[in-house]
Amino acid sequence: MTQISRLTGEFINAEREGAFQEERLPESRRHARMLFLFSAVMNTLFLASDWRFAGTPHFWVAVPARTVIVLCSIACLMLVRKMASFRAVERYCFFWQAVVAVGVAFLVTSRTDLALFVLAMLPVVFYLVVPTSFRGNFGGGIGCGIALLIGYLSPAPLSATAPGLIIGVLTLHCAMWIAITRTNRLQRQEWTASRVARSAQAALVTNGETLERMFRSVPIPLLVTREGTVIRFNDAAAAMFGTGSDISDVHVLHDKSAMLTTLRDYIAAGEDVDNHECRIFSRGSVAHDVLLASRPIVIDGEDCILSSIVDITHRKEAERHLAHLAMTDALTGLANRSHFMTKLAQVAGSMDQSRSPGKAAVVLIDLDEFKRINDSAGHDAGDAVLRAVAQRLQQVVRPGDLIARMGGDEFAVLLTRLNSAADLHSILDRMTSSLHQPLTHGARDLDCRVSMGAALFPDHAEHITDLMKHADIALYEAKNAGRGRACLFEPGLLERWLREARMLECAREAMVHAPPQPWYQPKVDLTTGRIIGFEALLRCVRADGSVIMPGEIAAAFEHWELGRIITERMVSQVLRDCRRWQDQGIDFGHIAINVPGVELHDSSFPDRLLDHIRAAGVPTGRIELEVTESVFLGRNAEVVERSLHRLSQEGISIALDDFGTGFASLSHLKQFPIDVIKIDQRFVRDLETDPDDAAIVRTVLNLAYSLGIHTVAEGIENEHQLDYLKAGGCHYGQGFHFGAAMPAAMIPALLGCSDNESSAGQIA
Repeated sequence: MTQISRLTGEFINAEREGAFQEERLPESRRHARMLFLFSAVMNTLFLASDWRFAGTPHFWVAVPARTVIVLCSIACLMLVRKMASFRAVERYCFFWQAVVAVGVAFLVTSRTDLALFVLAMLPVVFYLVVPTSFRGNFGGGIGCGIALLIGYLSPAPLSATAPGLIIGVLTLHCAMWIAITRTNRLQRQEWTASRVARSAQAALVTNGETLERMFRSVPIPLLVTREGTVIRFNDAAAAMFGTGSDISDVHVLHDKSAMLTTLRDYIAAGEDVDNHECRIFSRGSVAHDVLLASRPIVIDGEDCILSSIVDITHRKEAERHLAHLAMTDALTGLANRSHFMTKLAQVAGSMDQSRSPGKAAVVLIDLDEFKRINDSAGHDAGDAVLRAVAQRLQQVVRPGDLIARMGGDEFAVLLTRLNSAADLHSILDRMTSSLHQPLTHGARDLDCRVSMGAALFPDHAEHITDLMKHADIALYEAKNAGRGRACLFEPGLLERWLREARMLECAREAMVHAPPQPWYQPKVDLTTGRIIGFEALLRCVRADGSVIMPGEIAAAFEHWELGRIITERMVSQVLRDCRRWQDQGIDFGHIAINVPGVELHDSSFPDRLLDHIRAAGVPTGRIELEVTESVFLGRNAEVVERSLHRLSQEGISIALDDFGTGFASLSHLKQFPIDVIKIDQRFVRDLETDPDDAAIVRTVLNLAYSLGIHTVAEGIENEHQLDYLKAGGCHYGQGFHFGAAMPAAMIPALLGCSDNESSAGQIA
């Protein structure tokens, strides 16, 4: 807030006061000129009237004094042009005041009525007319008043009214002080207000120009419309809609209506629109995705609408591109898992709502031996296989069916518009035939085979989560059944899967609370009755003494992780037991260890096993590996063959377990280094009552005899079975007739009482 002195009415701040005076300099100079001119003219007239004092003593006082005043006024009038600053004006005015005050002081010595009038009037002129500062006005007025009062009262004698005259003069000067202080304050307040007003006006003009420039240069199209007519528009609007910004041909397609509405009509509707996404079609039917916003405004007292149109076409294209990338597999260009699951949910939902009799199906596809292709031919070949699978699937499925890469080497197909399972089988046959065609990458031929699992909606599941799980179970069955085939889900597969899942859960629990350990069942020479070795059978003993049998966790043996862990533990403990018995001088013969297919399919298994045996210091001849016929089947048969030959060459004997229960060809007995055939207990158990089982046993014994392979009969439980097997030429036997599996701690005592034939007979 500007501060003004209460005593002078001037600005307290010297710089501000100086600015005020300098701004009023032309006016002050003009007033000074008029004052000097008026003084010269009036005093010249008074000089003429002073001749009335001719012949009196006052004549020689009045005429010279008046002459000096006239000359001073003329001189000051002539010097007005040299008054280049307010200070110069003030100095000249002060000089004029001093000369006039002294001259008039001589004139009022006449004590005439006119002198009394001048005594009161001249200080008022000095106060109100002289264009100077407060000090010039007040100082000149006081000085003039004192000089005139002295001149008026100096001739003796003093009149009786002199005190009253002095008081009156003082009253006049006090009143004039108050008057000029108030006048100064009002002038400065007016000056301040005018400056503020000018600044505001200048700012308003500047802001208006700025706002206009901003309005014109905003890169967003802006339209001001009144009753549907465009009254103002900016450059961006002109660029989008044309020079005249005619929007009658621009149409809006929005979600409220499928009908096209002209932009003019849409804006003229007067609705408050806030960042409404829509599409507009400008001249030439060019489509733009835009954000439209409209607000009512008042311009020059008229109701108008200000509309902004933000072109988000590039942003929407980028969003669509990112959405496509987010829903697409980069390598194959197929849909990804997220896209597939979203589409599956939509299809299931639409079928539920429409209650259509049609069916849908999910087919999960897994590449067999994809890791082998990557390892042997490189990841470039693996990528080529994945792209080839994608292309072949696109060629065989119907339009409208969705193909997705779920991740890694797994694909999925969503089939719709199926009338029955027969339609699905037909499509699966086409897919299998196409996908199993050889693939060439560079100069190399790649064998591309797949396993597929399928499930129908809603026949096999009413929820997509269950549908995917059932298709996965079918895929699991296809891979377990030899791979390279397609399998359709059926309820029995779910029961088997749940059973295997319970087995795996039980195995994981056993690994923590009842770690696997080998129990040993004796193998006896049927001719001599002597113990020639043992089979290490897995047992998991709980803290309460209960035992988990192998059949309860059978699925774990072929599990890629649990199977290896169980085998590692069994082998390690068997070798420790063998080493301990060996150090104790106990002749335990050999120990047969069951090896699952998950290990034999790993080419590193022979080296790992031999390293364990060497580290334990156990002769390889003490170890026998029992394998099932299933390991000879499938695409890893060559790996199994190399592994078994390697182990056989190192002195480890190979036993074919559960012979006769699988699908192995007799040629496998020649292809693989089989030293022992084990006759499954299912044939031995009903040997006495079932002629077919007896015939199978005789056939196996004759076959083994012809090939020079030793035989072991499992599950011998009585003398009749023993006698039959002896008569048939079976070499060895094991079963409850000789003894059940037992912990390692009991083996030394068992062997200690089997050193002679009589004790062996007791075992038998």
